[in-house]
Amino acid sequence: MTRIALSALLLLPATLFAQAPNDNCSSPIAIACGQALDGTTEGATADAAPTCGATVTAPGVWYSITGNGQQITLSTCPDEQYDTKLNVYTGSCSALVCVAGNDDANGDVFCSTVSFASEPGTDYLVLVQGYDGDTGPFTLTASCEGITFDVCQGALPIACNQTYDGSTESATPDAAPFCETGITAPGVWYSFVGTGQQTVISTCPDEQFDTKLNVYTGACDALVCATGNDDAAEGVFCSTATFVAQVGTTYYVLVQGYDGETGPFELTVNCLSCGAPLNAGVLTTDVTATVSWTSTNAPATYTVEYGPAGFTLGTGTILSGAVGIDGPPVQLNGLMPTTDYEVYISEQCGAEPGPMVGPLGFTTLTDPPAANATCGGALPIACGGELLGNTEGGMIASAPTCASANITARGLWYSFTGNGDDATLSTCLNSGYDTKISVFTGSCSALTCVAGNDDGPNCPGNTSEVTFQTTAGTDYLVLVHGYGADEGDFVLRLLCAPACVPVENDACANASVLTVQPPGGCESSTGTTVCAFGTPAPNPPCDPYANIVDTWYAFSTGWVSDMQLFIELGTASTISAALYEACAELEYVECWNEIAAPIDLTGLDPNTDYLVRVWNGGGSDAGSFSICVEGNFNLDIEDGFAPVERIWPVPAQASVQFSNTGAPARYRVLDAQGRLLVLGTANTGINTIPTDGLDQGAYLLLIGERPLGRFVKE
Repeated sequence: MTRIALSALLLLPATLFAQAPNDNCSSPIAIACGQALDGTTEGATADAAPTCGATVTAPGVWYSITGNGQQITLSTCPDEQYDTKLNVYTGSCSALVCVAGNDDANGDVFCSTVSFASEPGTDYLVLVQGYDGDTGPFTLTASCEGITFDVCQGALPIACNQTYDGSTESATPDAAPFCETGITAPGVWYSFVGTGQQTVISTCPDEQFDTKLNVYTGACDALVCATGNDDAAEGVFCSTATFVAQVGTTYYVLVQGYDGETGPFELTVNCLSCGAPLNAGVLTTDVTATVSWTSTNAPATYTVEYGPAGFTLGTGTILSGAVGIDGPPVQLNGLMPTTDYEVYISEQCGAEPGPMVGPLGFTTLTDPPAANATCGGALPIACGGELLGNTEGGMIASAPTCASANITARGLWYSFTGNGDDATLSTCLNSGYDTKISVFTGSCSALTCVAGNDDGPNCPGNTSEVTFQTTAGTDYLVLVHGYGADEGDFVLRLLCAPACVPVENDACANASVLTVQPPGGCESSTGTTVCAFGTPAPNPPCDPYANIVDTWYAFSTGWVSDMQLFIELGTASTISAALYEACAELEYVECWNEIAAPIDLTGLDPNTDYLVRVWNGGGSDAGSFSICVEGNFNLDIEDGFAPVERIWPVPAQASVQFSNTGAPARYRVLDAQGRLLVLGTANTGINTIPTDGLDQGAYLLLIGERPLGRFVKE
């Protein structure tokens, strides 16, 4: 089987250009602080470099600069002879590690600027390329200054209950990850340490320019999204992020702008021991409404006040004494059908109320809800049956997200009992709106996800279809709902077919273990999505709406933090993958849609188990694939050992030998998952380890606590 390789076809005009001396990553031109170098990408060839702040979409040329501990700024501005991009990496040309990148310095120009905090002595590789195949001449400048709050490493410390004036007007673009809202303009950084209180960070009410806020934890080179906000409210262009800041955790706050905008702002930080209720929402019927919210204080007392839309606070109906960390919830009775109301919620903090949430507007329904608008009223559906419904008579359910089917719209409930067959639930035909389907087991008060779908494969109009294997005698609850706030008519069908035997690694808990192979020596495992089913885990960000039929793999990093993942198509029409940690509570790391080249896994945590979720849409897309993980377990032997200590033969077959120049000591052989397989005594001189009992794969040999090296068993 031929390994899929990343390639590009470059169509040159009739004019021929000499190949630039720095066309290849292996031959960069050095640039230093304070220099400006003229260059051109005309005549350059395409580069297989990874996306880094900007995708690689045109031929480019390479430069290098050595870090000095200062903030380095690289730019093709103000020169705009053509539309440039910049990508900055560390590592080797065969294993580039993203540092920063930029397409347009701001929304009004097509030159590029990138800043980053450099490490002393680290060599950085700089790719100058273009937008959408563009090539042309440019001037690359490099400037260095002390670390500023233009980069995460220079974040300015801020504290609770303070206000700070700032500006993004001289900032450079950031390569921070998406966090509730995208990074669309140059920004500046702040940091603070959490106090355990509800924290409100805001640029409101100041609206000198259209701001965005992104809040992260983690390290500057491995940021983890905490929360973010674009507009504090509809029609308001300042930003507010509210969250509970964990005690002792450092948070990094990026203030940036919408669509390239920059300008001055006023940043306030408020830490509240008595905070505003969070995640407030209202579910309505024709004559009632249910109000719910969450809070960090357990228990706490709340006041709820409601009345006709536009009522004056203090004149409405007041419900006090509601207690609970997640709201009771509170039911409002005696409402009129088809009427607009508003509700306010506040926590009672001593003698004074805390910050108020509201007004939350809602409208009661014209007609009573359908009998199956609640889980307890689920209507039965049988194999081969089809039922007509209309979610305009439903209610928004309080239920977990299953796969791509997060609940945002009214829905109706159905039920059936499994018989061991494969069940397919579908709204794929004769449905008048963008549907979703969620499937659960358990009771209505303790629902457990089984499967879910937003957009079914080959279903018209973004309707839904999901297939899963049933367990005989198990009751299943089915919710038909909609995308966004969509609602309308649908036809729900239940088709049952004899069960196929699921692949062994269909569930995360049964992930197949991949042995990490040495570079260039991948012995691929074969997998398939045929007779695989979707899992209830939420869809990864790179494929949020599609039907996912997945299989699972696991590998351990050992002491290596940079690896490569190879996934090759067999009979499958397409394959995507995502990286996670921890099956019990999946922690998303990264994902890749429709894989067509080896994937660099950089910055992994050593001695950590990772999970690879491999999927496509099933049906006509289902088929086989191969998968392999490579990691370089070669170790630099310390001076004094290199001439005399070694392992041979590599690869090993019946046995492996090694030399020990030190005193006798215990030796250990570990597999790629860090498990102890062989334990013995290493005498001074040459030692032999039988390997008949070892499976094929890569192993680590340690003498005492010192790694001697790696060997491979064939």
